[in-house]
Amino acid sequence: MKINYAAILSFLLLLGLFYYSFSTHKPQSISGAETPLTQFSTTRAMSYVDSLAQHPHSVGVPAHKEVQDYIVQQLTAMGLEVELQSDFAYKPGWGALSRAENIIAKIPGDGSGQTLLLMSHYDSAPHTQSRGASDAGSGVATILETVRAFKAQDKKAKNDIIILFTDAEELGLNGASIFVNKHKWAKDIDLALNFEARGSAGPSNMIVETNGGNGALIKAFAKANPSHPFANSLMYSVYKLLPNDTDSTVLREDGDIDGFFFAFIGDHFDYHTANDIPSRLDPASLEHQGRYLTALLDYFKDANLNLKAEEDYVYFNMPLLKMIYYPFSWILPMLVGAWILFIALLIYAVKKKELKLIAIGRGFLPLIISLIVGYILSLGWNLILAIDPAQADILQGFPYNGYELLTGFVALMIAITFAVYYFFYKPNDAASLSFAPLFFWLLIATGVGIYLKGASFFIIPVYFGLLAVFVILQSGKPNLFILTLLCAPAIFIVAHYIKEFPVGLGLKMLVAALMLTVLLFGLLLPVIGYYRMKAKLAIAFALVSIGAFISAYSKSDFTEDRPFPTSLNYIYDVDSGNTFYATYNTHLDDWLKLTLGENPEVASEIFNTAGSGKYGSKFTFAKKAPKKFIAPSQIYTSRDTVIDGKRFLNFSVFPQRNVNDMVLFLSKNVVLNTVHFNGQEVQPENGETSVLNNRNSDYLLSYRLTNREPLEVELVTESKAALDFTLFDYSYDLLKNTDFDLPSRPINTMPMPFVNTDALITIQHFNY
Repeated sequence: MKINYAAILSFLLLLGLFYYSFSTHKPQSISGAETPLTQFSTTRAMSYVDSLAQHPHSVGVPAHKEVQDYIVQQLTAMGLEVELQSDFAYKPGWGALSRAENIIAKIPGDGSGQTLLLMSHYDSAPHTQSRGASDAGSGVATILETVRAFKAQDKKAKNDIIILFTDAEELGLNGASIFVNKHKWAKDIDLALNFEARGSAGPSNMIVETNGGNGALIKAFAKANPSHPFANSLMYSVYKLLPNDTDSTVLREDGDIDGFFFAFIGDHFDYHTANDIPSRLDPASLEHQGRYLTALLDYFKDANLNLKAEEDYVYFNMPLLKMIYYPFSWILPMLVGAWILFIALLIYAVKKKELKLIAIGRGFLPLIISLIVGYILSLGWNLILAIDPAQADILQGFPYNGYELLTGFVALMIAITFAVYYFFYKPNDAASLSFAPLFFWLLIATGVGIYLKGASFFIIPVYFGLLAVFVILQSGKPNLFILTLLCAPAIFIVAHYIKEFPVGLGLKMLVAALMLTVLLFGLLLPVIGYYRMKAKLAIAFALVSIGAFISAYSKSDFTEDRPFPTSLNYIYDVDSGNTFYATYNTHLDDWLKLTLGENPEVASEIFNTAGSGKYGSKFTFAKKAPKKFIAPSQIYTSRDTVIDGKRFLNFSVFPQRNVNDMVLFLSKNVVLNTVHFNGQEVQPENGETSVLNNRNSDYLLSYRLTNREPLEVELVTESKAALDFTLFDYSYDLLKNTDFDLPSRPINTMPMPFVNTDALITIQHFNY
């Protein structure tokens, strides 16, 4: 059999384009200790991370003050005057109350400019033993090292530069709230750069925060010319639709401050866990953050920071070209133009008798079959959870072997798609096969052009696909090298979403990844359609899939490096005297069974308590426990009176042990006229006719204590209202309490994130 070297070389070129595309998403080299002191060094930045992330340092724990002192020391050593801003803040919606202590410094400009803000948060996630190396020690270290390098240059900037390390971000963005609403410098800020993390690896995504259009911001970002921009307006549009909250959101909502925030999301399974330690932080991700801030600080320190605009822009990053952007007003003309070209090309192909309509229609069959198989294949994640239910307790939704599983499913999808197209193969049918995926992509582009405008750049690969088909029709024997290059934009624009969606949102998004795999395959048909080696490639990708699944299986167990998240709590109902052990786990390991037994009861069947946690988790299993006395809080009422038909009630809750969190409940049906928590007035949110009247549960408040400061509540309501409160006190010292003599957590487990765990919990009811 004659070997088609052109096809082999074009396939290798396709693989090279995939590799090159992913390699441009973040730096491939790390700046070492030998880097000049006037430049950012990842090695030096990592030394900051090492110091910041020695211990868990959430609000209220001893190491929190140690981290605060360390940051102040570093800023002072740079010759900066440092201010601590301390106050209570309450976050509506979250119901989060805490004291926050921000760290603030300023590098004055020459007096003729505006004000740039550099920010990150320095508190770590609470009650999970997270040391906060990535979230957000990486952000703090990025700013410290960049500011140090900037100061070493001994240059005077035109604009003032404010450095803000917020506190209590993990509790309710409270540090950002007290800064933007109460600090005298907040009103002067024109632009904010915020550095964050939702994992411990991967490229850093740039997201825009603005109340207006993003056009001027995107142009300025492109002019700043960071070395590896990783940004697109699809994520911007999705972000604006979802109830996302970061410190940048608070600045935008409360201060109308525009900004950019940067966050990497790879290795999402480390997010908010005890594995958020320096050794797990990918130096390339830290380098990426440093490259961003170095370029943006160099540009924005002297630039005009008035970047308010009305018009939004479509934007995306592209290898070599970096940032491509155009206004939303181009979306409709580009969409209409693509449809016109598609129809014109179809008519041209049929009239020229190069293609037959029946052959074009036949091209829809392999694509639709592949999409259907892709959906069925995506159910494999549900099958894995059924076989190995412990994976469901990784609440981020992306397990430790997630990359291997994703590789296995995608490779299997490619193998199946090659096999399907092999059975539909006819010589020189690449053009006829290409019309079906182009039609599907036109439908997608039309849909997003109406409902998700930021994703409208998906029309660009369609134009290149149409051009590739035209080249085929014009040439009797098209050059596969040219056709492969025409497929490059599809690879550069689409391919990374196959990875980003499942990594960031969990393997529940496997269906999206597999659909995109098939549709991207369709965009490559002008080249792949000429391959006679489809069967061989199907076998090759099947072997890759098998290898990936074997690798995934080898990493499916839980080890010291891949610990299983476990939750154990002791609950004492003060009024009834009942006591229970309870867990949020859906799968019980041997350690949990030592306390809960082999067959614990369903928690909701033996007691009723509210759930907690970021994902609305509720206790799953429970067991009655020996009674141990845990001191409940004391409630003192300082005012309870009726004036002009209104009831005025003031009370304080004093902890009688080292309580970390208090959670307060009151019936959502109670109409509250005014509410103050620790002096902070709760304001009605948009759409609320009175304070907190849009609550969808009885949850009222979560209060993180510092130095055992009491909770002080002042409220005004109707005189006849029945006020029945329920108070939960949490202290995260169950495993340290010698009264319980519980076995230590094994080294292959860790505290479960996003829920209250390892807690001594008291429940008490009081009414007025």
